Amino acid sequence: MSGPDGSGYPAVRVGRRLMMAGAAVTMAGWAGRGFASGPGRPLRAETTSGTLEGVAERGVHVFRGIAYGAPTGGANRFRPPQPFRWSGVRDASKFGPSAPQHLRAAPERAPFAALNRIDEDCLSLNIYAPPGGGGKHAVIVWLHGGGWRNGAGSAPGLEGHRLALLGDVVLVTVNHRLDTLGFLHIGGSDERFADAANLGVLDMIAALTWLRDNIAQFGGDPANITIAGQSGGGAKVAALLAAPAAKGLFHKAIAMSCSGALRLMERDEADTIAADLACNLGLPRLDGPTLQRLPLEKIIAGLDRSCRPMLDGRTFDRHPFDPDAAPPGKGIPLLAGNVAGETRMQLASAGLANFRLDETEVKRRLARFLDLPGDSVGRIYDAYRADAPGDGPGDLLAAVTTDYLYVRNTRRLADLQAAHAPVFTYMFVRHSPAMGGILRAAHECELPFVFGTAREAVMMVGEGADIDPLTRLMIGTWSQFAKTGDPGNALLPAWPAHTSGKGDAMLLDVESRFGSVPRNGPRHLLDRLPLFEYNRPTSYLRP
Repeated sequence: MSGPDGSGYPAVRVGRRLMMAGAAVTMAGWAGRGFASGPGRPLRAETTSGTLEGVAERGVHVFRGIAYGAPTGGANRFRPPQPFRWSGVRDASKFGPSAPQHLRAAPERAPFAALNRIDEDCLSLNIYAPPGGGGKHAVIVWLHGGGWRNGAGSAPGLEGHRLALLGDVVLVTVNHRLDTLGFLHIGGSDERFADAANLGVLDMIAALTWLRDNIAQFGGDPANITIAGQSGGGAKVAALLAAPAAKGLFHKAIAMSCSGALRLMERDEADTIAADLACNLGLPRLDGPTLQRLPLEKIIAGLDRSCRPMLDGRTFDRHPFDPDAAPPGKGIPLLAGNVAGETRMQLASAGLANFRLDETEVKRRLARFLDLPGDSVGRIYDAYRADAPGDGPGDLLAAVTTDYLYVRNTRRLADLQAAHAPVFTYMFVRHSPAMGGILRAAHECELPFVFGTAREAVMMVGEGADIDPLTRLMIGTWSQFAKTGDPGNALLPAWPAHTSGKGDAMLLDVESRFGSVPRNGPRHLLDRLPLFEYNRPTSYLRP
């Protein structure tokens, strides 16, 4: 992965810590459409693909590993997702395989980076449904982070029991094809492989189509679906807002910590990546039939740079948010925001010495990363130091890179979407006591509160009396937006809709307030720089 989608982290394989234990609950009162269950009997649902047998655990009904598309190996490799049906009753108690990918994660990120068994047959989704009622629940479809290269919807930090139960929503997490298998521009005249550069996006659209046809069987409202994601997942949200084929499949969007979300890869970059892979594989050029015959491991190992969706004139006819918001997403309410110290996680994972750097080294790294002369970097550094006089040089490195990689792009996206839809912006400001407090409010540190998985993420968020109340606040806020398109609720002060160009947001903590986003003043010194894209190396992480 590159930078914000993970390349700054040491390559540490993380084992999956399964968190699926829980006593069975009585289901006699369940009135959800499509279920056939009772005390001591299996929990079943009828779908357009076949019958599923799920489980009841920790107060919610869970269906895991639901295939929304046919296997993607063999003759389906590098081809669009195909429908899938099964006969008999299909077990839905276990997660499906994780998509083939490079394994890179810092240990503290394990709750959101751990994987299941890796297999090419990876098109599956997981559903967490609250019990009781009989009414239609709002649906949140979570698109995992990890850029376009890593991650899985089955990560233990994304277990949806508490979000579904406390938020009274149906939560869906999705696996789709990643990196080379999901976003490789093959080129050539073979129409069967014309969509190879955007297969991961087509997978997500296939999942949303399956949910449109089936989510009512799990108590969800197909007319009230919110797509949501953080980091690379936020980029996926932005891409779906621009995809004509996704129009009408969702009704609200949550984009968290967006980085390279505004633009897609263009053909010249895609051609270069394809040529590099062909060279590494010993091929004169790429072609679909040859790639289908090659061992999967050879394809995955053949490229050490990240692929991502391409502006191909088929799935996408323009960039998501350049020069403005793409027409397919117009009218979609949006919740968008950041954490206050996005890059502190990357800097800490690359070595705590990054927070002991002197001013000379920080300026040198910023000059290289921002591609600016020393005098320009000096003005930026001095402005950030004046804004936070108690911070050391390493803290200021984190502040500048947080704004450049994440905050500018997220707020740009919010500004453009606000031209034609209600938008609400936030910044998560809770300081984590983990790692001696060095993380502050770092990348991903809000996710354990949105999902109610702080126990699984103790290395990231620490412990404290604020864990439970902040979890309830975040779950209440995210679920309220999914239900109504407005995140305002009784746990928060008044939250006005975003106005383009304004530098305020809801500052989320146990005691939240609506006010000015941190570093509004010095951030404007970055305005003359190009907006960050995923193909830019994160050279600030190394000497």
